[in-house]
Amino acid sequence: MSESVGSFVDAPVLITGASGFIGGHLVRACKASGAQVFGFSRRRSSELVSGNSIVGDITNRELVLEVIDRVKPGYVFHLAADKSRYASIADFRHCLETNLMGTLNLVEACMSTVPEVKFISVGTCEEYGVNAPFSESMREAPVSAYSCSKVAVSHMLQTFHHVYRFPAVIVRPSLAYGPGQDDSMFVPALIKSLLADRRFAMSGGEQTRDFVYIDDLVEAIMLAATCLDTDGRVINVSSFEPVKILDLARTIADLVGDGARELLDVGELAYRPGETMKYFSDNSEAARLLGWKPCVNLHTGLSRTVEFYRDTMTGSDGVFASRTS
Repeated sequence: MSESVGSFVDAPVLITGASGFIGGHLVRACKASGAQVFGFSRRRSSELVSGNSIVGDITNRELVLEVIDRVKPGYVFHLAADKSRYASIADFRHCLETNLMGTLNLVEACMSTVPEVKFISVGTCEEYGVNAPFSESMREAPVSAYSCSKVAVSHMLQTFHHVYRFPAVIVRPSLAYGPGQDDSMFVPALIKSLLADRRFAMSGGEQTRDFVYIDDLVEAIMLAATCLDTDGRVINVSSFEPVKILDLARTIADLVGDGARELLDVGELAYRPGETMKYFSDNSEAARLLGWKPCVNLHTGLSRTVEFYRDTMTGSDGVFASRTS
């Protein structure tokens, strides 16, 4: 493990996007580490008491200044973002206003109130584009309004570090998955559909993706805040083990139970225009700088995730009314 230069015990921690999937897991982990955790989201965080869950928008500059002045965080974990993966002018405008300008509001507030704060920005491996395997030394080639805005955020933070020594770190995860994710994402959408005995329309599934289990990702994000020599750096967090979406879907179906594969409508949907067919990321920098490597392999993580939804999907009378394994 790399040498630690920080501790969360009694430290004020601000998590933007605390009501989201990654944010909720990060809130719990920071609380378990002894931190004084505050959330800042458009929705109230169910993981925090009302006084520590601040409802608002990072595009509101005056509110951001007030929040930073009130919390005076030792650590900021910045996860709040608009995640539109389309590329219309409206999508670009909204993503840049929220993701770039919202981040600028946070940085401005931190620099004026708590300039020594450790600022962890969570980006995405989508910033690299289509030339897998992705590494931190690559020139980014974003493919959507979201990834374009995140590249802009990364470069802005590195500029502030270069010019002002602002202690920012950019963590770029591959695709996170695990218990509690909403079904706007492929893995939970597929699991919930199969558990409910519903057919699931999907593409041909020949594209490869790199998945990282939520507990592993949260550990890496927290290590990025406390390990030496991370300021100004981009750090990929991934499994570095690409899997075809079709193979992933079949694995999930087998975990759900006998006959679930028959519910997969493979090839029913077309690939998205401009879809990245190879998506996986080198994680050697995370190993070198953080002493981190993923501990939960894909099969184990999917098993845990399927069982979570099996336990939580119930009928109106509280009894699960779907297939079992």
